[in-house]
Amino acid sequence: MIRRLAAALLVLLILGGAVSAAYEGTIEERVAQFMADRRLNEYNFAVSYYDCETGERFDFNETRMMVAASTFKLPLNLYYYELEQAGEISPDAYIPNSGTTLRNCHRMSLVDSNNDVSIAMLYNLGDFRTYKQKMRKYFTMTDEEITTPYWADNNYCTRMMTDALLYLYERQEQFPEMLDYMKQSCPGRYFKKRLDCEIAHKFGSFEGAENDVGIIYGDHPFLLSVFTMQAGENVSADAAVLFRDYTDERAAQREEAARLAAEQAAAEAAATKVAEKSQPVTVTLDRPAQDEPLPEAEAESAFAWWMIPVALGVFLAGSGLVLLLLRIGKRRRIRS
Repeated sequence: MIRRLAAALLVLLILGGAVSAAYEGTIEERVAQFMADRRLNEYNFAVSYYDCETGERFDFNETRMMVAASTFKLPLNLYYYELEQAGEISPDAYIPNSGTTLRNCHRMSLVDSNNDVSIAMLYNLGDFRTYKQKMRKYFTMTDEEITTPYWADNNYCTRMMTDALLYLYERQEQFPEMLDYMKQSCPGRYFKKRLDCEIAHKFGSFEGAENDVGIIYGDHPFLLSVFTMQAGENVSADAAVLFRDYTDERAAQREEAARLAAEQAAAEAAATKVAEKSQPVTVTLDRPAQDEPLPEAEAESAFAWWMIPVALGVFLAGSGLVLLLLRIGKRRRIRS
């Protein structure tokens, strides 16, 4: 197995990583091997995963602030869409320094990943710290967990991005346009490079940072955020395959367990029916059988009715005997 894996990795290196390796074991074991194969570590790699069906999470280096590149446009656009829904801004409002309306800014920011438009949207919310504070609406991290680099530059972490993705996923009906733009964005690259399923994502590329964050629908949807530094674009593509395989395997295991449980329940129900049919029928008589002892009250009653004639018979028999004896004695006296 090890020799075959080594040979496969050699082929991958020769082909420039065109095909990703398959991994087995727990998610921790798979990610560890994945990182070892690509020389990834806590300085150049971070990942956060969330299974939308079970709520299972996996994180590595998830709170490390790294260069977000264009992934910052995910929470930014999400915030503006909520402002529109609250009636605080119109989609037709002109965004200063963008050259267009908010409606167009969304498309240019999410589909085209236009930096100038996105930065104009950012500063339309206030200064940089005000913008960063507003983005925290979508994150679960506490003040203590958010380190200084978050406030200093375009730095985010994969946990923040996955929190924003989960917020979006759980409210999909409120953001159809945003999701549609994310599905249109950057076909054939990053998460979309190796997976043949619907993906709503926001990629980012800037000075060595190659990131992607998104909702991977497939047969069993999951959320994935991958940040890298000087590791290449293929890392996010291969990570998407790893987590897709893991998610599908876990789903198959749950389905098999449910099938076996259903079969076991059906077998137990059938066995119960057979047992009920084979039970002997017990007939309860109104009165006990003759060879059974009578209840105390009935015994007393029975004693009462048959003792009377017996006693009368004895009395009569005794009286007759006495009379007979008297007659015999009388005859003897007469004769004498």
